[in-house]
Amino acid sequence: MYGYAGRIAIVDLTNGRVAYEEPGEGLIREYLGGIGFLTRLLYDLIPAGADPLGPDNVLVFANGPVNGTLVPSSNRWMVGAKSPATGCIVSGNAGGLWGAELKWAGFDALAITGKAAKPCYLLVRDGRVEILPAADLWGKDTWETEAILQDRSGDPDLRVACIGRAGENLVPLTCVIGEKVHAGGRGGTGAVMGSKNLKAVAVRGHGGVKIADPETLLSEAKRLIEMLTGEYHYARYRNIGSPKGTTLYQKMGGVGAYNWQRGVFDKFDTIEGDNYKDRYSVGSSACGCCPLPCWRKYLIKEGPFAGEWTEAIENSTVQCFGTRVGNADPEVVLVAHNLCDKHSLDEISVGVSIAFAMECWQKGIITAKDTGGLELKWGAGDVILRLIDMIANDEGIGRILGQGVKRMAEQFGHESDRFAYHVKGLEISTVDPRAYQGWALGYAVSARGADHMRAYASWEFGDIPEETREEAGLPETMTDRFSTAGKGRGVAYSEHIRAIADCLEMCKTVTRQKLGLTRNQVGILRAVTGREWTKEELMRVGERKVNLERLFNLREGLTPADDTLPWRALHEPLADGPSAGRVVDLEPMLAEYYAVRDWDRTTGRPSAAKLKELNL
Repeated sequence: MYGYAGRIAIVDLTNGRVAYEEPGEGLIREYLGGIGFLTRLLYDLIPAGADPLGPDNVLVFANGPVNGTLVPSSNRWMVGAKSPATGCIVSGNAGGLWGAELKWAGFDALAITGKAAKPCYLLVRDGRVEILPAADLWGKDTWETEAILQDRSGDPDLRVACIGRAGENLVPLTCVIGEKVHAGGRGGTGAVMGSKNLKAVAVRGHGGVKIADPETLLSEAKRLIEMLTGEYHYARYRNIGSPKGTTLYQKMGGVGAYNWQRGVFDKFDTIEGDNYKDRYSVGSSACGCCPLPCWRKYLIKEGPFAGEWTEAIENSTVQCFGTRVGNADPEVVLVAHNLCDKHSLDEISVGVSIAFAMECWQKGIITAKDTGGLELKWGAGDVILRLIDMIANDEGIGRILGQGVKRMAEQFGHESDRFAYHVKGLEISTVDPRAYQGWALGYAVSARGADHMRAYASWEFGDIPEETREEAGLPETMTDRFSTAGKGRGVAYSEHIRAIADCLEMCKTVTRQKLGLTRNQVGILRAVTGREWTKEELMRVGERKVNLERLFNLREGLTPADDTLPWRALHEPLADGPSAGRVVDLEPMLAEYYAVRDWDRTTGRPSAAKLKELNL
């Protein structure tokens, strides 16, 4: 089977059994791989109303048809489940080499059900899955866990995805950490893993990937690399990495300072992307088979954090532990990132939850009596780092923060829900929605809750390639970040092409422009799989995935009322910066989005005609 391992493992931890299935031609043609396989498996295997932290929930890992090949940036991987934070379907995408290694080990996906009686880990190696004891790993952080398993196997190339203390303690703000720094799964996938007494999934394979047409693949890969290196964002990511994106948001007045109270951060210069590169960078790297080395390595050489090193901080890292909490110390940002990775915490949700608590402190809604004596003042680095540990250990005020801002607001009261920045229970990630109307809509309708990468409407940064306008039928006005015209259609289109990237398992940073167009993907897909694909078929794969996520969420009680934004984003104008005076005009965009999707505005359900068209 070209491009696919041809095997899915169904792991029953309750009974200690592993069954093996073939993906089947229907699954491949309709869902392609990656997030497509994951969504179908979650929908089919999780019963309606299942407790997210109970044995009926299912944890799925999946890769795509181009994983482990020469296709640029083709080593992403997915992990997903029913979210303990939102009750919705949730999935996360991570990089490194873990996804390719799973393919080389002989698997397109792992579906993990039940609950082990004692702590365990999975060893996936050359066509076989073993369930092994992990009592000695329980309580270890993710870095320690990886080192122990590599030493135990005698193989430094063993790839490990695991959880730390936060996942073991079933904290909803958790994810799964692969290879120390690659986080997959916002919305509590780490807690789901912990609820199953599953500490890690270690993979190693030597099988390679069968390619239908190697010569054409090599030619197509070269063509795509040349295309990518000519795009305007390539140099910025190569030289500085994702943190440079925060500079754009600061410039546009959407940096979300002080829990989204301000559009600009008055101390931004000290945490600007160039500062990390100039003061702390000791090199750069890239995920497997990626021509864009956006992943920098950092070392703190002196001061109270001397010797601390980390890698792969993101735009969201700088915002969530910098601007969002009023912190101007770049070293606190780096150390906070490390702590989250070691504890298996989602740094976006953790940073936003700390920022929300700080505004509650600022307004007198909570006091030292609630915090155990901690003073939650803006920019207090020692407090920020202490809170991260408290969240991971599920202790003190950390026990409340670890539930996320939606539940915090329900507990704190006093109209704190007006500045609780979440959608469907998941914290908003990067830019303030008031600064970019299309991004605001993307947050509101995202199936897993607030998430900028599900639509990743990068055309609002001021450029739509001619090919994109032609393929999507988008007008030039789509680049106007304050306009609502056409944004419903634009976001729906963007959700489709981002879903295709996640099905293929290509990085969305690399596919943000021309490499994300279906016209540039059918060739590589044909060369890898030997199957004929049309641009229209690929778009239907993306649309099918979005609609199946919708059906999952409707089954779990989602309504159209959940496709909304925080009160502050809709009613409180930004006070400063280039986006001052703006709020989100959501309703006209939402109406267009529902119409384009052919979803009922009252029930939120796709029409019968749409379900038939997509074979759902």
